[in-house]
Amino acid sequence: MDEFNLLPIYRNGLEEISDGIDVSVPEFCRKCCRVNEKCKRHYMNLAEAAPGLYHCPHGFSSYVFEVDGDNCIFTCLRIEGEYDRAKLMSKIKNQGKRYREISYPILLEYAEAYREYWINQNKYERYKKFIDDIFHDVRKFNQQIKLKNDKIFRKSQKNKRYSELLEYSKSIYVMCWFLTLRLNNHDFVYNEQLMKADVRSSYNIFKIIDKVRYCMKEKAESKDIKMVMTAERECRDMMAYDCIELLPFLILENAVKYSPRGERIEIYIDEKGNRQHVAIVSLGPRILENEINLICEQGYRGENAVKATDDGMGIGLYTASCICRLNNIDMRVYSDPLKIKCINSIEYSEFKVDFWIDL
Repeated sequence: MDEFNLLPIYRNGLEEISDGIDVSVPEFCRKCCRVNEKCKRHYMNLAEAAPGLYHCPHGFSSYVFEVDGDNCIFTCLRIEGEYDRAKLMSKIKNQGKRYREISYPILLEYAEAYREYWINQNKYERYKKFIDDIFHDVRKFNQQIKLKNDKIFRKSQKNKRYSELLEYSKSIYVMCWFLTLRLNNHDFVYNEQLMKADVRSSYNIFKIIDKVRYCMKEKAESKDIKMVMTAERECRDMMAYDCIELLPFLILENAVKYSPRGERIEIYIDEKGNRQHVAIVSLGPRILENEINLICEQGYRGENAVKATDDGMGIGLYTASCICRLNNIDMRVYSDPLKIKCINSIEYSEFKVDFWIDL
């Protein structure tokens, strides 16, 4: 579990002291914690001590408080009026300001903050495990649906009477793939290490975008939005990590979400030398000049985008930019500075995302 401690804290069982965010561990304590017999006895006693203030053998203050039935130990402290200045000052020569004094009431506030964080973090870990278990089951069932659907599809192909059944089977396949993308989107946002598989595989960007376009078709049609794809020539395969399948989905999902009703999304694919160029152009909330460099930062949403819809977390373009960096893809975002339309007092302009892919 990640730590949040404002003051130096002694690790029971690890025999080490970790820096606090507000006060760091003095070099003297860092060196002596594990090897000095007086220090070792001091912390051994505190592990079973009642909550309260204690003095370490070298003049520092230690504070014991309870969290979930276990003793936590803030230490290496200069608590006002509660440390041995005569013993201590020789240990922190010329470094007194780094290990500033704090008052006893502030110490209690820091301990309460640590206790609250620890309890909430444990709740979060339990909730995260619960969600992970659900996702595991969803993936398992999704895979089973894919496998059973594949059997239906293969058998239906053998008889022309089952053409309608084949179309249903294709729809099921696309929905399963769409669900996989959704699950991957969650994983990549909350654990970027999952983006990187052991090896790169061969992918065709035209085929990926075509599948994503099919996935988004129903949502686009509900807003009377047309998605048109143009390829200048047959696309060659590229080498990329698995997360590449998520890239077009993130951009097209944003395009459909932010496009006004009745608009058109254009997708252009071309090859120039050993590079593929993909351009996705739509009408979206105008990005202000001071926002263009922030638009790919995690959690950031433009002023007009916020006005347009509250359906967004500011993670789509951020995740897309992470995928591009991992796969050495040059991604550029452009918003026309000129206002094209004003709908419900919101300014819209042409929004374009370019990808340059090395083959």
